[in-house]
Amino acid sequence: MFEIIVPLLLLIFSLFIVIKAADIFVDNIVEIGTALGVSQILLGVTAAAIGTSLPEFGSSLLATISHSSEMGVGIVLGSNIWNIAGILGITATVTGVVKADKRSINRDGLVAVITGLILVGVMILAFLANPTNPTISIFNISILGATIMVVSYVYYFRILLKNQKKDIKNFKNKTAKRVKEKKEIIEDDIKNHIEYKEIVEEKKKKVRLKSVLLVIISIAGLAIACDLLVSSAVDLSRIFGIPQTIMGLFTLAIGTSIPELVVTLTSAMKGLHDLSMGTIFGSVTFNILIAIGLMSFFAPISVEPLSLYFDAPVMIAIAAITLLIMKYNNMKFTRIHGIFLLSLYIVYVYIRIFILG
Repeated sequence: MFEIIVPLLLLIFSLFIVIKAADIFVDNIVEIGTALGVSQILLGVTAAAIGTSLPEFGSSLLATISHSSEMGVGIVLGSNIWNIAGILGITATVTGVVKADKRSINRDGLVAVITGLILVGVMILAFLANPTNPTISIFNISILGATIMVVSYVYYFRILLKNQKKDIKNFKNKTAKRVKEKKEIIEDDIKNHIEYKEIVEEKKKKVRLKSVLLVIISIAGLAIACDLLVSSAVDLSRIFGIPQTIMGLFTLAIGTSIPELVVTLTSAMKGLHDLSMGTIFGSVTFNILIAIGLMSFFAPISVEPLSLYFDAPVMIAIAAITLLIMKYNNMKFTRIHGIFLLSLYIVYVYIRIFILG
């Protein structure tokens, strides 16, 4: 009994620290981003998405380094499936409707799907480079595949920065043109002018040293807590005879995704739909391209064939279904759609655990 209680308590404690550290990181990185004049959409797909994905990234990285890389990949894939089907499903069910900006769908959502396809391509390369036979149940992602993923994220990040600069420039030009064309500024013009002034003023704000220090401390806390999280999960999977991939796909994936659930649900309830959707799609992109891509530079990433044949395709399919629903439903995701997504997740869990094993 003692052998079970200790790792279980460590798992719960470390998960709490991971979530709290991620929360502190997000709060302060958003404050820093706002002070630098970063838009809500950009914060959603970068700061909020990266911050809420740190638990998955840290856990996956440490799982890989500690030679439990099957669990690491499982955490990433399971987390992404849960982020879209579970978190978005819960958010839509609770709030009644989740709206999306066209850019969130046409750019960030599409990138999330493409990212999934890149992962499948990299896994196929790994499969071809490491031919399997009945005695081999795993294969490793190569450095080439890892480089492709990391470079893809850097390119995506550059696009985000360019769009941010373009948005501010267009906003400035639009406001200046409207003010010039009319002798008297109507109420809407004043509102736009004030909003632009606020953007400029926010950019002039100084970044607090306290915020920077809290970001550093939260990252350190994440590193320590993720180490405890992975080690306790490995112990529990050994004690109960649970495959490490299953532990990563569900137990750790859902547990480390709590920050995304909190940020997404809270943002949607406050009407910050761009931040809400950006967090989900941004997390999917970051989890794959950086979490798996960067992990491959530290240690060989072992992947189960089922991850290629089943988990990754399910992730891509759910992401694509979500985008199609949004696109053909006036950029809205209703309670009905939320229940539908949750049902898909339940079916996936049942098939993965009880049929495929």
